Amino acid sequence: MRICAILPAAIACAALDAAAAFVHPGLTYTQGDFDRMRAFVAAGTEPCASTFAALENCWSADPNQNVPDYGTDIPEGQFNAKIGQPGRRAHDLALVWKLTGNDAYAKKAVEFVNAASHFKTTSWRGTAPLDHGKIFLLVEAAEILRDSPLWAAEDKARFNAMLRNLFLPHIKNGDAARFGNQGLFALRGTLAIAIYLDDEDLFDRVWRILNAMPHRPGQEPFVKGPPMCDAAPVSVGEYMEEYRFHGRRGEKDDYFYDESLKYYIYANGQCQESSRDQGHCICGVMSFVAIAEMFWNQGRDLYSQLDNRILSGLEWNLRYNLSGDWKETGYTQNENEATFANDLYLRLRSRSGRWRSLKPSAAGRGNYGGSGAPRTEAWMHYAVRAGVAANKMEYLSRAIAANADATGGIEDWGTPPNWYYEWTGWGTLTKWRTKWMRGDPCRNKSSVRIPGAHAIPGTIRARDFDYNPIPERTSRRKYPDKWTSGDFALYTVTSASAQEVKVSIAYSAVRPATVAMVVDSGTPVTRTLQPAKKGKCTFGRLQIPAGASVVRFAVVDSDYGFVPAGFVLDPAR
Repeated sequence: MRICAILPAAIACAALDAAAAFVHPGLTYTQGDFDRMRAFVAAGTEPCASTFAALENCWSADPNQNVPDYGTDIPEGQFNAKIGQPGRRAHDLALVWKLTGNDAYAKKAVEFVNAASHFKTTSWRGTAPLDHGKIFLLVEAAEILRDSPLWAAEDKARFNAMLRNLFLPHIKNGDAARFGNQGLFALRGTLAIAIYLDDEDLFDRVWRILNAMPHRPGQEPFVKGPPMCDAAPVSVGEYMEEYRFHGRRGEKDDYFYDESLKYYIYANGQCQESSRDQGHCICGVMSFVAIAEMFWNQGRDLYSQLDNRILSGLEWNLRYNLSGDWKETGYTQNENEATFANDLYLRLRSRSGRWRSLKPSAAGRGNYGGSGAPRTEAWMHYAVRAGVAANKMEYLSRAIAANADATGGIEDWGTPPNWYYEWTGWGTLTKWRTKWMRGDPCRNKSSVRIPGAHAIPGTIRARDFDYNPIPERTSRRKYPDKWTSGDFALYTVTSASAQEVKVSIAYSAVRPATVAMVVDSGTPVTRTLQPAKKGKCTFGRLQIPAGASVVRFAVVDSDYGFVPAGFVLDPAR
């Protein structure tokens, strides 16, 4: 079998069962992400280096800024100022600390988290789920800082108690009474808290709500339904009708509302808020990307649910916003009739019962998420980790290009004075990958995944291949099963400088086995290994570039009983 027939198809990792314990850090970023970012920045790899420079020079990451006294109360309308702003600052400071090791940034980030950890009372106004969900960015900062000795145990305990006792009661059920993006902010905050606090029940709760799955035995039921609303609308606009809400009949447990995936993004990709305005619509669809990334880092794949429904939502809504001449061809109330291709528009009643869509809203048309939306996060997932064809991501790619035209090619976090909390931001630094980085670099120990890239020079165990929870995107066998022709593994490595390395391989083989190794899109090196119970030999030489890259190992020809143990990559002399 020819080597070129194997290696271009080689992809990240073998399929491991989801780790029994939570991965930390493991909200938007893993340690593998941090290792990749740091290596790219050190090597001057673009757009990572320019994005990092923008982050480091942004006022939100200034280690000399003053920390306000945020007090103990969050009145109505003050959530952005009280938790959004300190969340923005703490996150950006913590991110710079993680990439530079400069403790001045960590100390300031801790000051902001601590300053926003004394709240005793918060507003219970109608948008409480949305408002309290804005806590997610402070939790993201706390997750980055969780093991830092600079964060005192008593301060961490106070922050943790505030999350559980003051914020969770407002957000753990989403928002059954309002537009779906508000419930998504609530559930995004809930998911962040669940991972940060190692709360598996809460983690599973968010998964079940978003996937419209009944609560599991022993778990608190979800919001009942159906809603009670007038039969006739109280107002009819050009884009949608509004109905008066009177409560819920409570006839059905686990009714599920507009933040659930299938009720927020319809089968054709249209959004539940497409008739409202485009700012909220794009915000909601992009929020699903941010939520899916957190699930992915913990081994659950929300991205692919309902036939890549999140990608369908991105494509439909970005098409509407980036194609000024697009117009619906007609209307239907049957979700099975409307497709992306036939351009029929769905006229559906929201699950809350309060709104019915009529036609796509022109309000805010042209929106693609601004400079901070997680477009790169979505693009790198679907194009690189999931291997979705480019023609399935036409409008996501257009949005990437539109932002590049507007910003020079980087994503920041958005625009003040509002929406400090909306996005984690800096995606062209934090989520940038090469085409071979199809998994998360890690070490595997007793079925527990420990994220982190392999430093070169060094030793790599064969079992420590990059992780990807999509079964069809993994290698054909799990270690330590015997490898045969076509099996492969990918390993993300980092190197402080470009270097040539001598590769030695340890293995066992019943019969001769031809194997190959290659770095990124370089020239493969092949060798036929002789039978041995505990074989070890010099494999060959590889050119490792500065920064982060992927070493791919493949079995070219072995019909029986080949097991690689590991590789040693030493500087060539």
